[in-house]
Amino acid sequence: AFLAAFVCSLKVSPLIEKISDHKDFKKLLRTRNNILVLYSKSAAAAESSLRLLSTVAQEVKGRGTIGWIDCGDTESRKLCKKMKVDPNSKEKGVELLHYKDGAFHTEYSRAVTLKSMVAFLKDPEGAPLWEEDPEAKDVVHVDSEKELRRLLKKEDKPLLMMFYAPWCGVCKRMMPSYQQAATELKGKYVLAGMNVYSAEFERIKEEYNVRGYPTICYFEKGKFLFHFENYGATAADIAEWLKNPQAPQPQAPETPWADEENVVYHLTDEDFDKFMKDHSSVLVMFHAP
Repeated sequence: AFLAAFVCSLKVSPLIEKISDHKDFKKLLRTRNNILVLYSKSAAAAESSLRLLSTVAQEVKGRGTIGWIDCGDTESRKLCKKMKVDPNSKEKGVELLHYKDGAFHTEYSRAVTLKSMVAFLKDPEGAPLWEEDPEAKDVVHVDSEKELRRLLKKEDKPLLMMFYAPWCGVCKRMMPSYQQAATELKGKYVLAGMNVYSAEFERIKEEYNVRGYPTICYFEKGKFLFHFENYGATAADIAEWLKNPQAPQPQAPETPWADEENVVYHLTDEDFDKFMKDHSSVLVMFHAP
């Protein structure tokens, strides 16, 4: 009765599966393929985690499941022992484990925040969010169009905004220099980042001509002025450019690869099909200049 009253007082979401029996747990693993389970040494130890997970459960409804096993009560203690989990050994008396496709997948070790946990359950094998990197603490991380509009309206300092996609290799290579520059220039300039890969940001991409990743835009008093296009830039390069920001200079056209002296056969629309028929094995690089 005490436990029921305690759980009720927490306003735990009905979406959280309270598990105490091994058979029930096995059934849950059979019927759900993306489950984050909170193991706690007691109901009291689980209190703050359950508050957060109740919100997470609502955000991932239909895509992920949240479970709770209280290793402090008699019945659940047997289940914890069977699963070889001992939250008593953890500093806060709780442990978060993820199960995927009916089997243990990984211990949850990312930031214990709503945003990070939701992102994890939406893509359990995806990379951590950029803001989870402690070195990126001085980059302003923008999550929505509303936040972007608010930032542009209120910020008086010159602003550099990186529109990126989480899978983008060029973005990942540039991020360390970008976040170092954000720290070194803090107070004089604002360096921000926004993941705009999702279809919900089509209007933003259209407005700022985001045709590839990263696209880095320079603003003064909320007004877009130039694109920054030195994607091999160091933190010093970024700082130097910000002293005198200007539009990208037109580059001399590259010599087409097909016009260079090389042993690669350069296919065209006209000869592609014939070349495939004439050769039993072909390795083709489809490329853009």
